[in-house]
Amino acid sequence: MLKNLLAVFIFSVLFLPVFAQKATIKGIVVDTVEKKNLSNSSILLISSKDSILVKDVRAKANGEFELTNLKKGNYTLVITYPKMADYIRDIQLSDTAKFNLGKIAMDSKATLLNEVVIKAQKQAISMKGDTITYQADSFAVKPHANVQELLRRLPGIEVDRNGAIKAGGKDVNTLLVDGEEFFGDDPLLAAKYLKANAVSEVQVYDKKTKDEELTGIKEGDAKEKVMNIKLKENAKNGYLSTLDANSDLSHFKNLGGMAGIYKGKLKTAVFGSTTNLNQDSKASQAMSKIKGNDYDVIEVGDDGSSVMISYGGSDDDDYFSPTNGLPDVTSYGAHFSDKWNENKLSLKLNYKGNNRNVLDRNTSKNQSLLPNGTNFFSESASNSDNKSSGQSLRGNVEVKLDSSATLKISFSGSKSRNSSEDINTNETRNDAGDLVNNSKQQNTSEGNNNQFNGNINYAKKFAKKGRTLSVDVQPETKRNSDTGENLSTTNYYEAGVVRPDNRNYLNDNSGKQHSFATRISYTEPLSKRLSLQTAYSFKTIASNSHKMVLDKDLNNTRIDSLSNNFNFNNFSNIGKALLQYRAKKFSISGGMEATETTFKLNDLDRKNQFNRNYINWAPHTSFDYRLGKNANFSVSYYGNTDQPDLEQLQPIRQVNNPLYQVLGNPNLKPSFNNGVSFNINSFQQKSQMYMYAYVSYNFTKNAIVSTSTVDEFNKTVTSYTNLNGVNSLYGSASLHKGFSKLHLNTNLNVSYSRNSSLSILNNKLNKNVSNNISIRPRIGYHSQIVQLEYGPSITFSNSSSSIGAINNGKSYSHNHDIQGTINLPYSTEFSTSINLSYQPANSSFSTPVNVAIWNAYLSKKMMKAEELEFKISVSDILAEKIGYSRNVGGNNISENTYSFIPRYVLIGVTYNLTGNFIKEDKK
Repeated sequence: MLKNLLAVFIFSVLFLPVFAQKATIKGIVVDTVEKKNLSNSSILLISSKDSILVKDVRAKANGEFELTNLKKGNYTLVITYPKMADYIRDIQLSDTAKFNLGKIAMDSKATLLNEVVIKAQKQAISMKGDTITYQADSFAVKPHANVQELLRRLPGIEVDRNGAIKAGGKDVNTLLVDGEEFFGDDPLLAAKYLKANAVSEVQVYDKKTKDEELTGIKEGDAKEKVMNIKLKENAKNGYLSTLDANSDLSHFKNLGGMAGIYKGKLKTAVFGSTTNLNQDSKASQAMSKIKGNDYDVIEVGDDGSSVMISYGGSDDDDYFSPTNGLPDVTSYGAHFSDKWNENKLSLKLNYKGNNRNVLDRNTSKNQSLLPNGTNFFSESASNSDNKSSGQSLRGNVEVKLDSSATLKISFSGSKSRNSSEDINTNETRNDAGDLVNNSKQQNTSEGNNNQFNGNINYAKKFAKKGRTLSVDVQPETKRNSDTGENLSTTNYYEAGVVRPDNRNYLNDNSGKQHSFATRISYTEPLSKRLSLQTAYSFKTIASNSHKMVLDKDLNNTRIDSLSNNFNFNNFSNIGKALLQYRAKKFSISGGMEATETTFKLNDLDRKNQFNRNYINWAPHTSFDYRLGKNANFSVSYYGNTDQPDLEQLQPIRQVNNPLYQVLGNPNLKPSFNNGVSFNINSFQQKSQMYMYAYVSYNFTKNAIVSTSTVDEFNKTVTSYTNLNGVNSLYGSASLHKGFSKLHLNTNLNVSYSRNSSLSILNNKLNKNVSNNISIRPRIGYHSQIVQLEYGPSITFSNSSSSIGAINNGKSYSHNHDIQGTINLPYSTEFSTSINLSYQPANSSFSTPVNVAIWNAYLSKKMMKAEELEFKISVSDILAEKIGYSRNVGGNNISENTYSFIPRYVLIGVTYNLTGNFIKEDKK
């Protein structure tokens, strides 16, 4: 029955409109002055009800046009032609109307310029270069909807239940408002608190590095997208605030508050939140990721890689979102930014603080296969209590020295403290079921971390277009210390004989790092289309790692084999040259970066030195081509060097767990990463169709991989080595089709990934290959009253190991996300979401895992602008949450349980006060 209903529904959606009677509009576009027909005129038909573009065509060579298959309704007809005033006319159609406008005379703008104000009707979607622009008023949303609801209506844009945004398959981690940060660049704040009716346009384009923004020369395939929200003129000054209180009146709470003002260039806000749920309050979600320093780091770090990378990635390094475990988190902060003296001087400051406590209990079962055919079966359990607190201050000062030169000083300072208590038990048996080992460990630690880093940038654009100069200076200091105790009892069993290994250690670790870097970049236009960018950088790093392990049972005697005082020094010179050629329809760039590094490792305890000099090469090239007005594709290649970190190099044994020990290898070589990517996207406004495809292939030379020895007691000692053969392939394609008249949008996404990793296990090469295919269709219905979305997904996985796999390594799962919201009378809203997760039985696990998580809430909004909301919400109505995961991976399979928050009911009240400052008319 359900299948028949579904078939009828799909048939109705796709084909029923074809059989309905349709109206037509036709005419001939002519010039009133020269009396000639205007070929290629643009004719647009707009729905008067919701301003959605219904049809658009081009006039033929003789000026004729015809719009067919039109439904009954009220429309606005807009005809445009270069240097001609727009022709705008309201038209009312019946089901079978044959509307013939005859000759439509277009007047020259020159003759009308002093008589009328000309308003041009913009396309709902347009593309210029890599920028896609959506006209917000062309996409209907419910009254009082926020920007997040608007984004869900836009073709090619995906917004998940947590507010994460993707555009063209790439993450959107930066959302600007009118080209500038809106209390930081995190998408959640603007998307949640700005109203959709305040938006004029939404722009989406590739994220550029600071060099690319300054020079205009593309340096490789962009991994992220940037979204820019352009506000209407009457919405540029305003205020936003929220008080969000939710509680079960017993134990669970989720409280938060935020208040902010944006007026011209001034933006200031304060926020605070506290929760013991694994979800953030609205205020915490919006404000916890605000950033202060947005410069690119000259990154050679512990290695010789020299690419400029954006500091902090998509999140600040102190951002925290609780997932597993039982959290108790308090966070607070403030933001200030403003510009003065005609935007010549600007200041931005962000202060953040936090206190966190997470309790967790984990259990795991693991089966591992060794090259000789031996299987080990392990079971473990752990209880942990992790606490941390910290504060940070980030900011920058920017001075426009003149119309072409800018000085920007960025800084960041942070302090944090952390402590942890862990109790772990473990038991391992062999194929025969005999006990091999068991252990119990108790670990405690306390530590702190302090960090300061900054950047001074001078940027200059010369009179000759395309000629630029940029200079960066970057100091950085890091300090950390950690003390703790490790008490462990381990028993090894062999032929009925027990061999105990008892340890009672004190750990005292500390480290510091100082670095200084500078970079000079110069761009010269060699011709109208050809540009050359050159750059020189150097970075010097001096760091020290001091590890001391004391035996408490021997009067705190220092254990030399586990202790080490280790110095590391790195000095790198980096040269770069990049050429770019720009034509009308394409651009191509290519270049090389070379890094000469002096690498010194000094083992002060053992009087050993490891000195190396090497040159790392990092080529990259990209090609972009525009396939007409609404489509383009790009191909790029990049290469960069990656070095081992300090822990991988330090030649001492680390024994926090007697059954798992790590030994550094000072002879590791740098690895070299290669990547090739292909991207194509296209949209057809008339058919409301958008598609993209993305493919990337990555392979690594001298990859840094683990080499492990597992003995007959399942004791593992791991070190590191270099191997060739690590690679990955990823492909994704998506097709979006909209049916605006039916309020429907559909999407189909298909992705494939293949990862090949290497390791050495008991002197045997172990090659693990995993393949994953995921298919994710989605259909959504959005009207003023009802919003429904259904998104199923199915994933097929297969993994294999060269030393032999456990079972066949195959598994599949399917999920179903159903979300619905109904706007009931009297400003009442009911919303529900159901996530159905199915993991069928397979050769590794004989029982299926099927879970249905059903959440719902009922809310009532009050007051004129619905700023007051009362809500009752229920999480996990069916009480099926289980805190369980499992994995099938070649020669290893595992299943894990972890602490989770069970079903709860919250009663909540939210007060949102947002609006615009209304300026009085000047008298």
